[in-house]
This record gives sequence, C-alpha cells and structure tokens, in this order.
Amino acid sequence: VVHSQGFFRVQTTCPRCRGRGQIIESPCSTCSGSGSVQRETKLTVKIPAGVDDGQTLRIPGAGQPGVQGGPPGNLYVVLRIEPDPRFERHEYDILSEIEISMFEATLGTKVQIPTLEGDAELEIEAGTQPGAIITRRGQGIPVLESRGRSRGDHHVRIKVSVPKKLSSEHEDKLRMIAEELGLAVAAKKKSLLGTLLGR
Repeated sequence: VVHSQGFFRVQTTCPRCRGRGQIIESPCSTCSGSGSVQRETKLTVKIPAGVDDGQTLRIPGAGQPGVQGGPPGNLYVVLRIEPDPRFERHEYDILSEIEISMFEATLGTKVQIPTLEGDAELEIEAGTQPGAIITRRGQGIPVLESRGRSRGDHHVRIKVSVPKKLSSEHEDKLRMIAEELGLAVAAKKKSLLGTLLGR
C-alpha cells in the first residue's frame, strides 16, 4: 500500500492482506485464512552409519509449509548419541578394556570381547604386559562420507588382575618359580596355628 504524505510517498504492508496480495472474505475456521494449520507428526529418519553426537541431519521438504504455494522448508534434526559403557569413542576409533589373570597374560589365552557386531574372539599372546593395547584394524566406527578409509579401529586395552589370596599349594609353586628366576620376594607369612606351634 502506498500513502502520500506531502511531497513524500510511503510504502507499507497492507494491514488486511498482510502483503499476500489477496483478501479472504470467508476465512476457514480451522486455519483462520492462513492456509495452513499446525499439527504434530512422526517421521522415520534414516541415520547414516558413523554420525557423532551433536551432528545435524537435513531433511528436505519436511519443514514449515511455504507461503502462497511456495515450497516447504527443511527439517533439521540434531542427533544425541547415547554412550555405551563398554566403549570409549575417539572420532572413528573405539577403545574397550578386557581383564585377564596374570597367568593368562603370562601364558597367553583366547577371550571373548564385545565388539560393534557382537562378541568376538581375541587372541592374547604369551607375555602380554598390563596396559598393552591390541588393535583390531577396520573394526571401529564406519567413516561418514568415506574417502579411502572405510572404518576406524577397535583398540583393546589389557588389564591384568593379580590374585589377592592364593592357596598354600599355589603360593609354594609361585615361590619355587620366583626362586628359580632369582627374584627376591617377601618371606611366606606363617599361619596363626604355625605361629603358636613355632613353625
């Protein structure tokens, strides 16, 4: 709408049609003449492999309806990834821990570990040290929009548990091994009965 004010002409938005260019004489009771109504709907969204927490997915045409027959807007979905207590994520690599006994670490063993595809067998070589990392190449998180590297790696940290209590027989065997290796270990503690009997 153009108004004249002396020598000046002022252009403003029409208060009746609000710039739409037409006036609806008998507006719909549901939309009040706006041409659209708000309602909730559920959408099935395909989440690509490899997304991270806080990333945004764009869904074309699922946003606000367009004005005057224009195209609808887009819907943006912000992703929140629920952490898994078994894994620690570092970009596309994951880290997990497995605990084995000192005997298994010394002699080697095969154990079942959790992976992104379920449980899998992991071979631990003899002489594995506490804190050692075993890497399963290409078993991590799929790389989003991969350019060469298809997946990250799965790193497994080895924790070695030491028994707090041994049977007398097992302790004697360990002491025998320590003696053969020339290791200086603490003397064997006497039992209460042995102390009373002087043995």
